[in-house]
Amino acid sequence: MRIFTAAGALCAVLSGFATQPKMLWLRADGQKAVDNPALRTQFELDGTACIGERNKANLSGVTVSGGGLAGVAASIERSNAADTVQRGCMAEKGYLLVPEDQAEAKQAELAAIAQQKKQQESAAAAKPFTAQPTRKPKGAAGT
Repeated sequence: MRIFTAAGALCAVLSGFATQPKMLWLRADGQKAVDNPALRTQFELDGTACIGERNKANLSGVTVSGGGLAGVAASIERSNAADTVQRGCMAEKGYLLVPEDQAEAKQAELAAIAQQKKQQESAAAAKPFTAQPTRKPKGAAGT
């Protein structure tokens, strides 16, 4: 009975991979790398570095000897952990992973947020700085 339960769970996990939507990386600032060679090159460099981190994470861990379902389950778990490492690495470099069918809307949203942030920073930089006079506390030396 346990064999069928484990096999059923494994089949459920593996069938989940078939239904996953295609995913795309987007820049968190909303810029499109397709038309910009510098951004495209940066994406390739960042992606390569993060794939290296993913591969290191996938290779680390305990190797299960004997294989079987336990070995397959451990391999899937290690692969999921490696995927998480890659997503984290890419996020640190300014990228988000989104479903392909949501990419255009998400990119527009990210571009709008980046534009709003830029405007807020410009407005803050344009404000003149006025120093507040410092007050000495009562009873301080020299008063």
